[in-house]
Amino acid sequence: MKNVHELFSELDDWKAYKPASMMSSIAKSNHISRLEREIKKRIDIEDYKDYILSKEGNRSLER
Repeated sequence: MKNVHELFSELDDWKAYKPASMMSSIAKSNHISRLEREIKKRIDIEDYKDYILSKEGNRSLER
């Protein structure tokens, strides 16, 4: 099983990948979606609650 750091690295690689065909483009989208779901499952929201709330507060100040 990959750790979160490895999943993020793989996600970055897939986002940088330039597909050469429609099937490759579909595969890229599927891989990105799968990696994002896996990362979300592994992250405990309570550990990052303060950070998320501070980012949300910053967004409301920018508007």
